[in-house]
Amino acid sequence: MCDDFTPRLSVKELGRIASERLKAFQAEGEELRPVVNTTRKLATNFWGSAWMRHLARCEAGGLCLSPGRSLLRHGCVLDLRIAPGLISAKVSAEEVYEVSLRIRPLEDEKLETLREACCGKIDSLVSLLEGKVDAAVLDVLCAEEGGLLPEPSDWLMSCSCPDWVEPCAHAAAAVYAAGTLIDSDPMLLFTLRSLAPDSLYSLSAPSVSAAQFDAASLSSAFGIDIDLDF
Repeated sequence: MCDDFTPRLSVKELGRIASERLKAFQAEGEELRPVVNTTRKLATNFWGSAWMRHLARCEAGGLCLSPGRSLLRHGCVLDLRIAPGLISAKVSAEEVYEVSLRIRPLEDEKLETLREACCGKIDSLVSLLEGKVDAAVLDVLCAEEGGLLPEPSDWLMSCSCPDWVEPCAHAAAAVYAAGTLIDSDPMLLFTLRSLAPDSLYSLSAPSVSAAQFDAASLSSAFGIDIDLDF
């Protein structure tokens, strides 16, 4: 239960300590990728919003994630990386904890269902990343079970903290921070699921395949550097 999260310090104080630790790490030359999200909605783009709605459903189902939002909003996620099948993070609380969230790969049957739903119904990679495709396709891609968003049963969480509850607040902060990064760079969702976006569908025009797509178009759409190398 979320009531089990009772930090010895206030979240505001934890945030102050996290800021000091981040500066100290950076002064020592450690390359960190901190994630902070102080917005009320947590996400504004399609896939980031889908991730946050998915987490809200998980919370409604009894998964304790809300302490993670507080830690994220107070700058306690000092570092977060997304790789195929893995979210790794450093989260500052009473100590700095190492978090590892392994994501089980999509089962072949689920992947085939996604491909059948997408085949011939997506115009371009940009439209997929912006969520501007047929509503029926999005329903399948964002399904609570069997969609692109990992189900709680797909998460294998570990944290160096002594908390016995799962997920601990530090792992929950990493889950929410991952959604923040996916909101700004939706390609990270496909990276996490070890999935090349163009493998979901067949495009009739070769000029817009992932291998040939002008990455500048994606960078312009999202204001980031897009890496299409899978």
